[in-house]
Amino acid sequence: MNIKGWIAILIPFLVSFSIVILIQILLNINQRITREFRKMETAKIKIVNDEGQVLELEVKVADEPDERAAGFQNISRSIMEKTIILFVFPSEINGLFHMRNVEASLDIAFVKANGTIIEIMRMDPDPSRLYGPNESFKYAIEAPPGFFEEKKITSKRSRLIVESFSTNWFEGSWRLK
Repeated sequence: MNIKGWIAILIPFLVSFSIVILIQILLNINQRITREFRKMETAKIKIVNDEGQVLELEVKVADEPDERAAGFQNISRSIMEKTIILFVFPSEINGLFHMRNVEASLDIAFVKANGTIIEIMRMDPDPSRLYGPNESFKYAIEAPPGFFEEKKITSKRSRLIVESFSTNWFEGSWRLK
């Protein structure tokens, strides 16, 4: 085959390849994630809502200090709109959450060690505000705005079924029971 034959084959291939790469770049441009977010395991949890329905939810689990500190910071809005994070602390804490470096509003539910949801609030991307309940909690669940209302999950009436999942702190394995 002569050089013109190779060029005739190579040019359509390069154009097609360039178009594929460009499409991938455009699709991923709004898919910003961090190393900590990527490291979070995916698990399923169960919540009993106000109507007694057991809801099974897929969540990212932030159970390591770096994962809990990062949360949704520097994560693109398109990922935040379809992701829930379960923050797991080694024991009940009195703590506050902030929204620095977070692009969009979130709802957060604070949960006692026994699964009681003690407070749900809306957090807005204001770097100066802090959010937290007036009592200790072991878990926090961050979700897109309106999620808890839509699923009929409210404080004091709904409950995280902590028995529905187990964790081995040292092996980092999560599973639905």
